[in-house]
Amino acid sequence: MKRAFIGVIGLIAILLVGFAVSCGTTGADAGRMRAGTYTASSPGYNGPLTVEVRLSATAIEAVRVTDSVDSPGVSDWAMEIIPQRIIENQSVLVDVVAGVTLTSFAIMNSVTDTLRQAGANMAQFTRPAPRQTLPDQTLTADVIIVGGGGAGLAAAVSATEAGASVILIEKMGFLGGNSVVAGGIYNTPNPERQNNVVLGTGVDRLILDALAETPINAEHAALQRTVRNEFEAFRRTGNTLFDSPAWFALQTWVGGDKVGNLSIVKKMADNSLPALHWLMDMGMEFYPGVVQGAGSLYPRTHRGLLPNGLGFIKAFRDTLAGSGNYTEMLDTRGVSLIVENGRVVGVNAEGRAGNKVTLRANRGVILTTGGFAGNVELRRQYAEGEKWPYLGPTLLTSNVPGVTGDGIFMARDVGAMLVNMEHIQLLQTCSAVNGAVGGNAYPHFVGGYVFINKNGERFVNEGGRRDDVSQAMLRQPESYSYLIQSADAINDPQTVLTLDGRTVSYMLDNNLVGWVTAPDLDSLARTLNMPAANLRASIDTFNRHVRTQERDEFGRNLFLFEFTNGPWYAFPVKPALHHTMGGVLVDADKRALRADGSVIPGLYCAGEITGVIHGANRLGGNAIVDFTVFGRIAGISAAERR
Repeated sequence: MKRAFIGVIGLIAILLVGFAVSCGTTGADAGRMRAGTYTASSPGYNGPLTVEVRLSATAIEAVRVTDSVDSPGVSDWAMEIIPQRIIENQSVLVDVVAGVTLTSFAIMNSVTDTLRQAGANMAQFTRPAPRQTLPDQTLTADVIIVGGGGAGLAAAVSATEAGASVILIEKMGFLGGNSVVAGGIYNTPNPERQNNVVLGTGVDRLILDALAETPINAEHAALQRTVRNEFEAFRRTGNTLFDSPAWFALQTWVGGDKVGNLSIVKKMADNSLPALHWLMDMGMEFYPGVVQGAGSLYPRTHRGLLPNGLGFIKAFRDTLAGSGNYTEMLDTRGVSLIVENGRVVGVNAEGRAGNKVTLRANRGVILTTGGFAGNVELRRQYAEGEKWPYLGPTLLTSNVPGVTGDGIFMARDVGAMLVNMEHIQLLQTCSAVNGAVGGNAYPHFVGGYVFINKNGERFVNEGGRRDDVSQAMLRQPESYSYLIQSADAINDPQTVLTLDGRTVSYMLDNNLVGWVTAPDLDSLARTLNMPAANLRASIDTFNRHVRTQERDEFGRNLFLFEFTNGPWYAFPVKPALHHTMGGVLVDADKRALRADGSVIPGLYCAGEITGVIHGANRLGGNAIVDFTVFGRIAGISAAERR
């Protein structure tokens, strides 16, 4: 595999490091410093980052990040690349890794601190790295992919498996996009894991309620009949938890307010388990069993073993590393599509130095650039309204930089139809500090926590739809709440991990993103400055429903165990902009379509860029299913010129 690592000049980084330099001391012996190994820490994205630096009397010899709480799979790129650049240039003023800016800053500032400790002449180590000039270039492959997140990498794997050569470009300085910082959960019916799960009668009521709905069309009615027949047959077996691709499809479609394309939803559900096996064949590992992810509405969620979505991206990248037909180019931005004789035949792109990169596709172009939840202007233009009155700049987002909707409009500019652009999703379990997904720990997912507002009260079905839970949370005092857990869920804080791979003890010991603990409920109430009587009453009522397995006043039906044992844990959460459900109109083969339904030859789209699957509300755990199933299909379609 060929790889092009490309960076951008970080003007802000230069200013910040320059400030650090100006505050330091300089050695009296110009050009020399005290040789040795030094350590220093600086603030990163989530918390402190620590480096170890080995210095000779005249040079920076080694730089190593020894501790960081920044996002795995994203910060790793800066931790590898920035030390290399500092050593190569013998300067702390180097290009940041695009999209990993704060981690890049932290490394440069920490190295600056170690130089100051050694009494270095700072002028020697603050020369800006030379600006590289790159020539224009033209490259050709069978398939060109724009966007290096989960869908793009899945498409690259399947296209190369189909015998096509692939060039993938990514405008950021890392691969993975939003997929690598996601919750790392994957929904699919899986009898092998579900047949021994016992969850009481509440789950059956979900199925019966869905079957009792009046169908809105013949396809809906046919799907209900299939599920009804399957469920009746299931009841005659000794198995414990009903599921099937048809029930998965029905829940997904109804959970999105029947806005998605039901035929394509069914294709995703039908292919979800084969796609899971495809991932596992590539080395993807999951925790045992199934859980119910936040907003997934049903216990069919498989949790990745590695932090966040890192396992999925690693599986794809490890597979592509063995391919001789794959090239990836980072910091290369897709600008427009090349159309000749009505067919998309390539991409006009821009390299990091502003050089022109022309990419020609023998068979097809796949756009996998994601959505636009991180683009304030676009989300206000398309999605701000009655459902979400405010989507402005002060609302947190879980998105990585660079997910700004570029590819959606590249497709539109060659005639693709855009649909459902008004539908956007907020995620309720994001950090109230920075909007990130990875700081919370819930080994049992929805079954193992409750939401409590500042008054000590429960206010919502924690297992409900993401839009319903987020709206309820935004109505609470100061628009946030606490995710409360007991030792019944977090049985050992030294081993239970947050989604981004840190132990609960680590989060508490380092006072990260608001984690607190207390030995009992009254103490927790005092720590959180809320009425202890209200908190006790909320937990007592919850525990009563665990014992009776009766649906509570908020509609919650999933009760795994009582919360009785201390210590207790709390993590402040707030809805953050997470996912856009609208985008390019595509068919089941992921071919981009015009408004009249005709195919745009040579153009394929997969992942969050498309607008036909999730409707008005995406079920939690379905985004990774989407990009895996349809990224795989898009790669095959492009390789075969469908």
